[in-house]
Amino acid sequence: MLPEVCSVMEQGAQRAILVGANDPLPPDHCWFDGDGFSIYMAKQPRSTWSEHIHDCVQVTVGLEPAHMRAEWRAGGKLKQHKEFIGNAVSIIPAGEPHRTLWQRRADLIHIYLRSEMLCGYSRQVLQQDSYELQPHFLVRNLLIEELARSLYLECETGTLHDDLAKAVISVLCVHLLRSYAIRPDNTAYFRGGLGPTRERRICEYIEEHLEGDLSIHAQAEVVGLSPQHFAVLFRESTGFTPHQYVNHRRVERAQRLLTNLGVSLVDAGLTSGFPSQSQFTTVFRRLVGMTPGKYRSEMSAAENQQE
Repeated sequence: MLPEVCSVMEQGAQRAILVGANDPLPPDHCWFDGDGFSIYMAKQPRSTWSEHIHDCVQVTVGLEPAHMRAEWRAGGKLKQHKEFIGNAVSIIPAGEPHRTLWQRRADLIHIYLRSEMLCGYSRQVLQQDSYELQPHFLVRNLLIEELARSLYLECETGTLHDDLAKAVISVLCVHLLRSYAIRPDNTAYFRGGLGPTRERRICEYIEEHLEGDLSIHAQAEVVGLSPQHFAVLFRESTGFTPHQYVNHRRVERAQRLLTNLGVSLVDAGLTSGFPSQSQFTTVFRRLVGMTPGKYRSEMSAAENQQE
């Protein structure tokens, strides 16, 4: 369990984490206020933040066994949503309306970065007095995950040291500006991976064809790349190999189907794209930590308790 580092939160800090919160914070959460940033860490139970905005940049990291759903407004108008199981990062610029649901208990890190501090790093990194970050919801970023994990582990074993927090936040700020800042010509500085357009196209294709042919050759053809080149760029963009990503998405669909008692275990596996029941059970157990049957039983028991 995380120790309660601060028994009383500052008024400004309280506003930051409680904006949109529909549920009370866990009593053993950790809050840290630094120079230009704040950090919230907790073993977060199932909880919801209704649509809200912040006047600072919010970086959210969920560590396994996280199961998250995010909703946001693309361009301020069109509402979009995404679900993700496992480690995931959200980079949310100031003023970006968003809503999040934590489907089950998981390690959660919220990092709030104030504009004045990021502007200082922008002058050093981008040679610009201001910056604009590209929003990203529920993506893999191994560096940000490990930075957040280091903060979490430090807090879990004792008090978070100010020098460590400053060092981690400094690396995070430089990485955000180098990887996600938008240039004056409206293109992102990020150079690795598939790029936003190709990544969106292949992710949408995968969701629409989970029951069909999702071989690496079929996926590569969608974005006009060779299978080898596609595999490298896909991992840079998502943190997964194409095969791992497809398995995660198929298991996530199966989890939704298993909440419907009218759907058999066999049908849940086939509808999710698994060619056999044995493969379905093997992959599901590896990613969720239990068999499909056990998962259904636990979900049913949890619903009965809530009733």
